[in-house]
Amino acid sequence: MIEVTEARDLVGAIVQPTKTTRVPLANACGRWLREEVVAKEDMPAFDRSAMDGYAIRADDRSERFRVIGESQAGGATPADVSPGECVRIFTGAMLPASATQVLIQEQVKHDGDWIVPVRRSDSLHIRRRGEDARRGDVLLPTGVQLGPGACALLASIGMVAPLVSEKVRVMHVTTGNELIDPTRVPAVGQIRDSNSTLVAALLLQAGADLAAHEHSKDSLDALLALVQSRAAGECEMLLVSGGASVGAYDFGARALTESGYNIHFDRINLRPGKPTIFASRGAQIAFVIPGNPLAHFVVFHLLVLPTLRMFAGAPMRWPMARLKTSGPVELTSDRRETFWPGRLRFDSGGLSVGPLRWQSSGDMSSLPFVDALIRIPAGAAISRDGSVETLLLDSFHGNSDAHPDE
Repeated sequence: MIEVTEARDLVGAIVQPTKTTRVPLANACGRWLREEVVAKEDMPAFDRSAMDGYAIRADDRSERFRVIGESQAGGATPADVSPGECVRIFTGAMLPASATQVLIQEQVKHDGDWIVPVRRSDSLHIRRRGEDARRGDVLLPTGVQLGPGACALLASIGMVAPLVSEKVRVMHVTTGNELIDPTRVPAVGQIRDSNSTLVAALLLQAGADLAAHEHSKDSLDALLALVQSRAAGECEMLLVSGGASVGAYDFGARALTESGYNIHFDRINLRPGKPTIFASRGAQIAFVIPGNPLAHFVVFHLLVLPTLRMFAGAPMRWPMARLKTSGPVELTSDRRETFWPGRLRFDSGGLSVGPLRWQSSGDMSSLPFVDALIRIPAGAAISRDGSVETLLLDSFHGNSDAHPDE
C-alpha cells in the first residue's frame, strides 16, 4: 500500500500529453491551450479616449475652446488640435496626435461652436497605447484551460483557431449485479446506478470526452470483454467503477492484468478510496475505483482529475490551501490519510471551511454541497477552532446558504 502523495507522483511520472489540434474559437472554451499566446501588437494599439468628452492639450489653460471636429470609435484619424481648440470625442475613439487630455462632457458647457470648462481636474481620461500589453508580451502561457475570458482575449487579438489538446477520451464501466438504471424501481437488493451520472458530470466539468459507457455484471468474462473491446482500445483512459477490492466478485485487477495492463498500485493509504487500482498499457491508463459514491468523488479529485489535466499538457495540480474553520471542528482519521467532505464559506472574514456530514462512503446527502476536501493526516485528529489544510475543488461557487445543516 502506498501513500497518497506517492500515488500522485507515480501517476504523474507515467501520463503523457495527448496530441494537439487547432479548433475554431467558438469550440475552444474548456479546452487546454498548448501554445504560448503573445500580443501581436500593442494593446491598445493607439491612444484612445476613456470617456465621452472633448480632446485638448493638457497644458492649454484657455478659458474656452473652439470645437474643430469630431472623433468617433472606428472613425478616421481626427484633426490635430492647436491651443484654444478641441475635438469632440467619444469613448474608445482615437485621440488627435497633439491631444493629451479629455475633458469629460459633464464638466463643460456649450456656447455655439465653443465649449467652456466648468471645472478642470488633473485626470487625463486617456487609455494609452500599450498600457495593457506591449507587442511580444505573453498574454496566456501554455497549459491553461480556456475559459470565457481567455476566449474573449483570443478573439481580441485575432487568434481564431488556437492550438489545444485533443480531448481525452474516457471509457467508463460500471460493475455490479445490484445496479439498475435510475429510471427503474429497485427490487429487493437492488440500487439505482448513481456513479454513471456522477462520473459523466465530473468528466464534462473537466473538459474530457465520455466516449463510451458500459455496464458489467459481476463476471470476469463480462468485464474482460469490455476492457478488451474496441471502444476501450480507442480511449486514453479506462475508468472502472467497482471491482477494485479483493472480494470474490471484484475482478478489476484480473481483468486489467489479463488484458495486458501493468498494475502500478492497487491500494492507497486513503480514506475513502483505499482499494484504488492504477494501471497502464502503453500510453493508455486505467483506474479502478471503489464503488461507493463518496470514494468516487474523492479519488476523482485526488487522482483522476489531475491525470486528465496532465493528458491535456497541464501540470498536475493540487490546489491546497490552509483555511480557517467556520466554527469548531472535530474530525478524526484512522491509520489512513483522510479527505473529509467540506463546504467553503466566503464572508466578511474571508474564506473558511467547515466539515459536512459523513456517515459512510455511500452517504450522498452532503455530496451536492461539497466544494472542498479537508485533509486529516493519518492517525491525526482535529478538535479545535483554527485552520485546516484544504483541497479546493472547481465546484466552489461561494454560496453556503442552501445547505440545511449550516
